[in-house]
Amino acid sequence: MSDGKRVLVVGASGIVGRAAFEHFASQGWEAYGVSRRAPDLRVGTHVPLDLLDASACAARLGELPPFTHVVFAALQEKEGLLGGWFDPDQMEINRRMLEHLLQGVEARGALEHVSLLQGTKAYGAHVGRMRVPGREREPRHDHPNFYWLQEDLLRARAAAAGYTWTVWRPPVIYGHAFGAPMNPLAPVAVYAAIEKHEGRGLGFPGGATGPVDAMDARLLARALQWGGTAEAARNEIFNVSNGDVFVWENVWPRLAEAFGMEVGPPAPQKLAETMPAKARVWDEIVATHGLRAPGLMDFVGDSFIYADVHFGLGREEAAPPNMLSTIKLRQAGFADCIDSEDMLVEWIEWMQREKLIPPR
Repeated sequence: MSDGKRVLVVGASGIVGRAAFEHFASQGWEAYGVSRRAPDLRVGTHVPLDLLDASACAARLGELPPFTHVVFAALQEKEGLLGGWFDPDQMEINRRMLEHLLQGVEARGALEHVSLLQGTKAYGAHVGRMRVPGREREPRHDHPNFYWLQEDLLRARAAAAGYTWTVWRPPVIYGHAFGAPMNPLAPVAVYAAIEKHEGRGLGFPGGATGPVDAMDARLLARALQWGGTAEAARNEIFNVSNGDVFVWENVWPRLAEAFGMEVGPPAPQKLAETMPAKARVWDEIVATHGLRAPGLMDFVGDSFIYADVHFGLGREEAAPPNMLSTIKLRQAGFADCIDSEDMLVEWIEWMQREKLIPPR
């Protein structure tokens, strides 16, 4: 036990929540994970809960032991992904989810700290060219965003109840969660398996891409633990990333090697259209290799759409960069990092070991 600390990870079936849940449990914290569907985990305690049901939240959280820490990584995305980013109804849904959760946890009286996830959309990366690098000290970007609704809610409730908070802004997050809507790893892995099964090399399916930063979910989990206890993190906003950049075309040969493939000629295509049509091929791959992976869309979800955006499909020039400064975080005391190219390979090898994708 970590000095009697008890953490509630909200959104435990997602990429961030899954990694945080595992990490806190491995560090001796008493870890509970909230999600509507059970996460594929071997540690901690899962609590099925619909955050949109205020009465259910109050009742269920009242039955659990009081929590000292909350990691709020739950996210409601509409089908089709991109359009929902501008939908006022979706913004309000995400605000209410946090409100219902905080009401239930605050009522127990033990809460010390809440971690809240945002991202590069805080700098307007999805509405136009953002100022690079994004810095936490910049004025709030003037556009509708559920980030602002949640952040303002958290600030007000924390001030009234006497606990602290930290807001985290990572770039694209890499990890594992079935059906996650924003996980570039899953579509790459499924695309590679299908291309290999059908006798082709691994051709890059996008267009022109430029340097991007990245966030390993495991590293983010370590940052969340640090932020939950560090004096320097109280009531602060931090950008967080792996600490380097990469270009998809440049790492593609190493990814092909990790999949046991040759690099194929460029194969520009809209994965959100071509891959769902290969669902039966994926089923054949699962059966042939005895994988424990679910059906294609249950595995990847709307991440095919997300991958198409990040792979620059149709672009002859790279999109404007959306990179973040992490100087503030390092100066505050958290300087952990990971090589992003190594990260991609490590996650591919992990999926192979877990029999989610075919072996090399």
